[in-house]
Amino acid sequence: MRWIRDRAFPIKNDVGEIVRIAGIAEDITELQQIELMKSEFIGIISHELRTPLTAIRAALGLLNTGIYDKKPDKSKRMIEIAAIDSDRLVRLVNDILDLERLESGHAVLEKTTCEAADLIEQAVAGVQAIAKQQHISFHIHSSNAHVWAAADAIIQTLANLLGNALKFSPNNSTITLNVQQQKDRVLFQITDQGRGIPADKLETIFGRFQQVDASDSRTKGGTGLGLAICRSIIEQHGGQIWAESTVGVGSTFFFTLPLH
Repeated sequence: MRWIRDRAFPIKNDVGEIVRIAGIAEDITELQQIELMKSEFIGIISHELRTPLTAIRAALGLLNTGIYDKKPDKSKRMIEIAAIDSDRLVRLVNDILDLERLESGHAVLEKTTCEAADLIEQAVAGVQAIAKQQHISFHIHSSNAHVWAAADAIIQTLANLLGNALKFSPNNSTITLNVQQQKDRVLFQITDQGRGIPADKLETIFGRFQQVDASDSRTKGGTGLGLAICRSIIEQHGGQIWAESTVGVGSTFFFTLPLH
């Protein structure tokens, strides 16, 4: 299907009679698609921002009425709700800005030669405290491979993937990280023992504001933008990112980076 903007006007002779019609037909399919994407994005953003703002406003409004002045436990709970939703709002805004900078090309990825093992070590260190709380261990099978990458961006990607693995892994389980040097690239794998992802969701989860379960943003604290950011980063490195999963067994996320 193509979208066409069509304009026409009459051409008259000396006595005012219409002798022909002239017109211009312009293919605006791409513009129409961009407008649709903008409308959808604005709609999603307004909903995602409104939800935590409404909760914050409700909690502060109840406190402001004074009905909990003599109920410190309930007052404390209202403050906790406002704080939790404030944190969620900050994460959401930061993720939106990160994604927009990446996809608009305003974020410059300064690439250097990086050791794959060092990138994994830094990413794991960043989530180690959360893993200890859940009694989750990491099994790391690395290599001496070197990649051509923006270190901070790849650490962010690994941290996002590890963070997701931790969110959906049961206590006392294991997350396995594997690095393989291939012919012209390096393959990273992160495997968890979580609930798994249905086959029909394996591609859509890399879209904006996509969740396997709609309640995950509330119960797990995600914004639905983490995997979209990961995909944008990896694609800007000339790599690929994808997932494989078995429901009830676990999931593996893969991504590739070019060799030095």
